[in-house]
Amino acid sequence: MFLKRDEELRNLNSFLEADVKTAAMIYGIRQIGKSSLILQAIQGRDDVLYFECLDSTVEENLAQLSRKARIQLGLPPLAADDIISFFEGLSSFNRPFTIILDEYQYLKRNLHTGNMDSYMQSIIDSLKGSRMKIILSGSYVTDMKELLEKDNPLFNRFSLIIHLKEMDYFDASAFYPALSPYDKIAFYGVFGGSPNALSLLDADLSLEENIKALLLTESAPLRFYVEYILFMELRKAQAANAVMDALGNAKFRFSEIRERIMGVEEKNLNRQLRILLDMEAVEKVAPINAKDDKRKTFYTITNNLVRFYYAYIFSYRDELRRLGPDTFYRMYIAPSIGTFISYRAEAIARSYFIRKARQDKLGDVLDIGTYWYDDREERKNGEFDCVIRRRDSYDIYEVKYLKDRLTIKTMNEEIAKIKAIEGLNVGRIGFIAASGFESALPDTEQITGEDLYDIKS
Repeated sequence: MFLKRDEELRNLNSFLEADVKTAAMIYGIRQIGKSSLILQAIQGRDDVLYFECLDSTVEENLAQLSRKARIQLGLPPLAADDIISFFEGLSSFNRPFTIILDEYQYLKRNLHTGNMDSYMQSIIDSLKGSRMKIILSGSYVTDMKELLEKDNPLFNRFSLIIHLKEMDYFDASAFYPALSPYDKIAFYGVFGGSPNALSLLDADLSLEENIKALLLTESAPLRFYVEYILFMELRKAQAANAVMDALGNAKFRFSEIRERIMGVEEKNLNRQLRILLDMEAVEKVAPINAKDDKRKTFYTITNNLVRFYYAYIFSYRDELRRLGPDTFYRMYIAPSIGTFISYRAEAIARSYFIRKARQDKLGDVLDIGTYWYDDREERKNGEFDCVIRRRDSYDIYEVKYLKDRLTIKTMNEEIAKIKAIEGLNVGRIGFIAASGFESALPDTEQITGEDLYDIKS
């Protein structure tokens, strides 16, 4: 099932149809939809050689590549001692071929002598003025990012670069369009925006039933996806599981992570976090009013599904095995699943405003994020969930993921808290409530769950 990715598909089709463009690069974590995007773009084209590189020797890859060329392009057998001679053989036919090397990182990693990126640079440079194109795609993000670095031979060689990421809450909802906004938020909060995960959901079943079937049973496909496929690259980071387990559903400063992981030196933890950031397994976040303050810089897991796995399953696999899905869900997940999803609802609210800003529907806005405050009177600090920074003020939105409608009493209490913060120049105060509102409240903006999903792509 291919849904959304409209802009990426449009850009890839433009590349394929252009006369002067010769090389493109597509990358993103495993199972994020790269191959599906490529296959959708080349559907109906008879001048394309699509090859998924093997985690094997370059010689074996060349042999299989030659076989694919014979089958997909109708060519006679191509005898090639190396990747350059293979492309020279293809060029001799003077036909408008497009060659797609998916999972290119395997060619990079399994070449024992020489530099595959240098060979690929030579190939791409030789294609200029020819009728051939090449697309390199890969799932090991750190390996693929190397191709974009200034000292890499392939630097500045790509006419098109697509960094494929998770779908946001709005695009993900195309996989379960009939659900209520409250349930759409819940499904996205747990399963995230990976097309692979979304395609396995059964929208006729409840959130609980989907969690049990896809994550808690012995043969749960999404648990296998997280443990064995999605982050094979995590092996590079020795303390990866410890860091991810420490983060769970929260966000922590560096010092807090170090306190939660016993026996990891500061220097080593720094290195592990850098690797996880490069892999896009973890992201670094800071309030929009304190971006340069290291004391207010936090780390959090990027992917909702992976976050759920580490929050509820990773450290409790033995208990899950002994108790079974039903009892485990009731005892370990049900008591806090609402809180888990509410944190994700805050991120959804920010995504909503980001979409509106990109459509130029927010007016003069400088940034969107969270806002850190220090309440001296109450001797505490905290963050506002969703904030729009304007030139001279901040629009403050409180996000409530509740089954019932948000009451006037609760809204007035939140307004009082906002107005009590010293030095905060408030522009607009608003509320985002998944299930709507008890009634209107003057001088506030009220955004319902329906509104979140009633926005153009």
